[in-house]
Amino acid sequence: MELRQLEYMEAVYRFKNFTKAAQHLHVTQPTVTTAVKNLEKELGVLIFDRASANLDLTPAGEEVFRHAGVILENVQKIYERTAASGGYQRQELTLGIPPISCAQMYPVVLGPFAKAEPNVDVTIRDICNHEIICQIQEGGIEAGFLIRPHQMPEELEYWGMEEGSLRVLLSSQNPLSRKESLTLEELANETIFMYEKGSSYTEYRIREEFEKRGMTVNFRHYFKNFSTIYDLVAQNYGISFMLETTSPVLSSMKEMGIVSRPFAEPMTYQMGMVWSRDRFLSQSCRAFLHFICEWYPGNGTSVNNSSDK
Repeated sequence: MELRQLEYMEAVYRFKNFTKAAQHLHVTQPTVTTAVKNLEKELGVLIFDRASANLDLTPAGEEVFRHAGVILENVQKIYERTAASGGYQRQELTLGIPPISCAQMYPVVLGPFAKAEPNVDVTIRDICNHEIICQIQEGGIEAGFLIRPHQMPEELEYWGMEEGSLRVLLSSQNPLSRKESLTLEELANETIFMYEKGSSYTEYRIREEFEKRGMTVNFRHYFKNFSTIYDLVAQNYGISFMLETTSPVLSSMKEMGIVSRPFAEPMTYQMGMVWSRDRFLSQSCRAFLHFICEWYPGNGTSVNNSSDK
């Protein structure tokens, strides 16, 4: 039995609805449903009468809920009394943020969140999409931001935040810069500069789109520093790509002689936050998840959010 299962059960009872409980907890509805079912399986009883319009507790469920209420209340008292004690220890939180694709989250984490949670020391690891997923699975970090891949591991929870489209970066000297939008066919003979091989969402997506059309992508050179890529593009040695959610530092590209153009057929993507649904989350991580989900109230959506009572 896990504390999380009791919390999910209590939320379902309070909201009389699995989906509303999931929204309150900032997880997907199947996560809540599975947690409650596993708790029922472990105890060997049905906690909720699913035939009831109000999801009433069964007699056995009432007994479970009564004891669970005592446990959750005592846990809350532990948090409150620990925080109020003179020996209260600062909390730590380790997050992963891709340095370019999700760079706009740095000021949110280091600004508003740091102000809201002054007792939390945040460590940020600037790592790529793939590495964020791996480190969450291995326990190296608790949560992170990424561009959502086509296939998300089942054990990870995802909260969608911002949508955008890939854009082409090219020199203002390049004849293609005079076009309003570009096709992959028009880029087929261009030299393409990319970030470290096999590490970026952009490389994966561009390669995939070329292959769909039976075309060979011309990734000629890879670099560890984005500044090098921008310098080479500005000098018209080749082209590269960027995400709309990229760091505002790139707003100075025009002064460098770099322009960006959309694709004629938009390549859309979604940036979001990810964490493990199977691992225990620290109090600081829970506070962070709540903060971010409230920071993006109009955009945030959990994946696999199917209907249930």
